[in-house]
Amino acid sequence: MASPALSNLLFLSLLPFLPVFAASNITPNSSLSATGGDDSWISPSGEFAFGFCQINNTSNFLLAIWYAEIPEKTIVWHAKTSSPVQTGSKVELTPNGLTLNDPSDRTIWKAQPNTAVSYGAMLDTGNFVLSGTNNSFYVWESFDYPTDTILPTQVLSLGGMLYSKLSEANYSKGRFELHFTNGGDLELVQIAWPSEIQYGYYYTSKTANPDASQSGFQLVFNQSADINIVIGNGTTVPLSWQGITPNLNNYHRATLDSDGVFRQYTCPKTSIGDQSCYCLENSGTIDCQCPHGYSFVDPNDKFGGCKTNFPQGCGVDDGTRNPNELYDMVQMVNVNFPFGDYESLGPYNQTQCEQSCLHDCSCAVAIFFRHEVLEEETAIV
Repeated sequence: MASPALSNLLFLSLLPFLPVFAASNITPNSSLSATGGDDSWISPSGEFAFGFCQINNTSNFLLAIWYAEIPEKTIVWHAKTSSPVQTGSKVELTPNGLTLNDPSDRTIWKAQPNTAVSYGAMLDTGNFVLSGTNNSFYVWESFDYPTDTILPTQVLSLGGMLYSKLSEANYSKGRFELHFTNGGDLELVQIAWPSEIQYGYYYTSKTANPDASQSGFQLVFNQSADINIVIGNGTTVPLSWQGITPNLNNYHRATLDSDGVFRQYTCPKTSIGDQSCYCLENSGTIDCQCPHGYSFVDPNDKFGGCKTNFPQGCGVDDGTRNPNELYDMVQMVNVNFPFGDYESLGPYNQTQCEQSCLHDCSCAVAIFFRHEVLEEETAIV
């Protein structure tokens, strides 16, 4: 798989403080239901909403936060449930926190801090918070549990993570993760599906250092729409370029998209109503394609895997036909299929490697490694 273009990473300056904006308090015993209507808790400016967001006009909903003044709802956070919830689900704020129940009143998600809750609030920053009984601090906030997006004033601390959606229309956990490692590096990694085995990183900030004062400490998205890595001694590390002009009249977000690219988006608030409101700061994308003889399992989901366009496997014929008459070998250079090996043969040349696969009815791919040029060549049946 090709690595996402690193130019889509935008990291820029230090967040000096986290302002607290006035918000309409949500009192305990308040609740919202998934009905398909506009039942939600709105921030004072009206720019963000917390509630049930209907997915693709179906009976499926996410408990989510989204831009409330954009016609096509853009979700910036959602509760990490195993699947979308159904019509009739309910979220309630109690002195113990937030509880999400399905239509049968079974609890499927909750945010319950150790301290009693006096009220909840949807802030103008896009952060939904629960306040303690002394009202002097937040005992829970959505900014501490991000999904695929971070917003201005949001911080990703050591051990923090973003994960992509499975596809543009599927909010299940996807195949890519952004980690701010405990060692101090920012890393982008690919995840095997469905095993969730983590491959090696395809991007790293290289900001880890044994000396904590010289090591990465936080990923910070400040109010000027700059994203920086902050070092333990308070200095910042620009990992890319100063690409955004500060503008308080714009919406900003940074999202780990389903193709594995971490992008920063901006949208002028005055353009609300346009169908193409969000503008990609950089245009690099990944175009996944199936190998020769294969096609997408789901043409609408290019990350959903490929299937053969021909019969394959043992028992396809009676075994009397020459495999060279049934299949063609197609070479792909610099490609590997990790963790798929079931047999290793050698020393073989490339022709022997191809023939051994052709005559093995269980073989789909043969990996040929040419030591002298350090090059992998893949033959696919």
